[in-house]
This record gives sequence, structure tokens and C-alpha cells, in this order.
Amino acid sequence: MRKFRICHVQLLPLLSGVQNIMIHLLDHLDRSQYDITVISAPDGPMIVKLNEMDIRHVAFPNLIQKINFNDIRIFIQFYKFFRKERFDIVHTHSSKTGFFGRIAAKLAGVKIIIHTIHGFPFHSFQSKIVILFYQNLERIAGVFCDKAVSVNAFERELAIQKNLINEKKIITIYNGIQGLDSRNPIQREELDIDKNDIIVGSVSRFSEQKNILNLIKVAIDSVKQSPRITFIFIGDGEHFSQAKQLVKAAGAEDSIRLMGWKSNVADWYELFDIVVLYSKWEGLSLTILEAMSMKKPIIASDIKGNNELIVEGKNGYLIKINNHQDLTKKIISLSKDTQKQIMFGAESYKIFLEKYTIERFVDSYLELYQKLIKKKL
Repeated sequence: MRKFRICHVQLLPLLSGVQNIMIHLLDHLDRSQYDITVISAPDGPMIVKLNEMDIRHVAFPNLIQKINFNDIRIFIQFYKFFRKERFDIVHTHSSKTGFFGRIAAKLAGVKIIIHTIHGFPFHSFQSKIVILFYQNLERIAGVFCDKAVSVNAFERELAIQKNLINEKKIITIYNGIQGLDSRNPIQREELDIDKNDIIVGSVSRFSEQKNILNLIKVAIDSVKQSPRITFIFIGDGEHFSQAKQLVKAAGAEDSIRLMGWKSNVADWYELFDIVVLYSKWEGLSLTILEAMSMKKPIIASDIKGNNELIVEGKNGYLIKINNHQDLTKKIISLSKDTQKQIMFGAESYKIFLEKYTIERFVDSYLELYQKLIKKKL
């Protein structure tokens, strides 16, 4: 049986949620059946990871996140590349590359085109004009693919309701991960944290999407009211310096630790008693999935995606976005209830095993690929 040539199209060569989900899938594809190529902008940790996996990467140097005049050139580059390489499947990720990639692949004669919606580019924090603009782009791109995959049920229903894509074309495949395994857990003694303190952990980019500065403010309020709480933030990004200034101005450096990005996140999750994510918008959060696989209680913003992972009062709490007072209250309350922490953590792990394992995730995509291959090739 011949190999099927598949090209995954990413925007940025990072190793955040969107890229890691793709990596999980590619790592489980049978190389005797699939010949894999990945496109993205150049120079990033994703490319290093792909090289380690012996997966071909092609860099498009002018590919950047913001819409710009070079995008016409990028579109032509996509079209020429797809036409030359004659892929059987083009699988796009992210909004911008999903738009250009789907249209270029169809015009180039690619037989199977799939797009994964890791989160629509429009959200409630944008103006109505911006939302309408992005919705129209999604309607156009939706015509040019065979299947769109939503990582949560909410956005599939929204896409159908807003007529962004034909109902028969869109399905939901929840993200899945390999359960994390801590091999060298970070010890409290290493960080000079008292054995009786409750450690609240956050693993995310320091970005507007992750609402990190407001979470820092909540952390400051929490440690002022409850000195037995220590916050540990893992991650970096454009708001890291500002977050550091907020902590310093509050004189809270001992209680709020900004550790930067760490590759051994499982070892840090092992240290946490509670995990918090206060994002403004998400697709389906890998941070929450990782925390669930590590049997952690979770407090998260009540937004799409998050509210499909957290069952209120079962494995954690959901907080209305920017209700800082309620978030502070829930953190302090849960920090004082060890029994509830254990109960929530056990339920998190149970939900993870039922719905979000890597096996379920990979099997769903392989089934989709095989169905489309039988139908189209």
C-alpha cells in the first residue's frame, strides 16, 4: 500500500497548545502509511521538536501572525508549494493559515482538506465589526475544506448556528494528551516553601488571552488575605515584565514566584495543590488537561472549552471572567479544604480517563483520515 502524503500547516513554530496537539497526533501516525510534512514560519522550538522526530519541516519566511501586504505573496507560495508537492491531505491549524491554506490547497487540486479550529479568531472582547469580519472569513474558508474539526462542542454549535460552515462538514474531536508523569518532582525545600503552605500553580503564556495580569492581581489579594498560600507561575511572554513589576510593587516576591518557562512541567504540577487558569478565551486548554491527568483540583474562568472540562463542584470551580473577588474567595476557600482538594483531584483524573486520553484523540483523527481517504482517493 502506498504512503499517503500529508501536510500540516501551522502559523508559528512554537510549542504552545496548538502546536503540541499537532505533535501528539504526528507522533502516533504510522510512518509506513503517512509521509509527513509540516509548514510554518521559521526559527522556533517546534522545528527542533520536528527534527528530533525526523519529520520534514518547510519554513515560509514571510509568514507572520498579523494581516499584512505580504499575505498575497504567502497565499501564492502556499498554492505553488501544494501544486508542486501533490499532497493527498492538507491539514491546517490556526486561523490565518487555516484561511489561506484551505483555499490554496483546494485551488492546487489537493483531494482532502481538513482544518482544526483550535478556537475561532473572534471573541467577545472584540468590536462587532471585527467579529463580523472574521466570521465572514470563516464562511469563505469553510467552503474550501472537506472537514472542520472543533476541539470543543460549543464552537461546533456556534459554527452551525452562525452558518460559518455546513453542518455536515464539522465535527468535534476533543484534544487528548498522554497523561503526565512526574519523574523528578520539585521539592518544597528547593524553593524554601513551608510544608504547611498551599501551593496554587499556573502554567500558561503571559499574554492578554491568558488574562495573566488580572490573575497576578488576584494572587496579590489572595496572599494578603491568606499568608499560608504560595503562588507559582510557570510561563513567559509579552506580559512577563509587567507581571514581575506588579509582584514587586506589592512586596509579594516571597509568596508569588514567577519561574519563567520550564520544560519539565509534570515535575511542577506534582508540586501544586491547586491549579488556576483565568483565560479570556480558549479552544480546549492543554493546561487544564495536564492538570486533570495529574489529579489536580482546578479553578478556571467560565468560558467555552473550560466549562466542558470543569464540572462545577465536582473537579473544580468555574469563575465568571473578571470576577476577581469571587476568584480570590474560591482560591482561599479551596486552600483551606484539603478533603475537597483530594476529591476534586480524583474526579479530574476520572474525567480525563473517560474523555481526554491520547488514545481517544488519535483514534478519532485516524478514523477521520481513513474515512476521507476511502471516499476521496
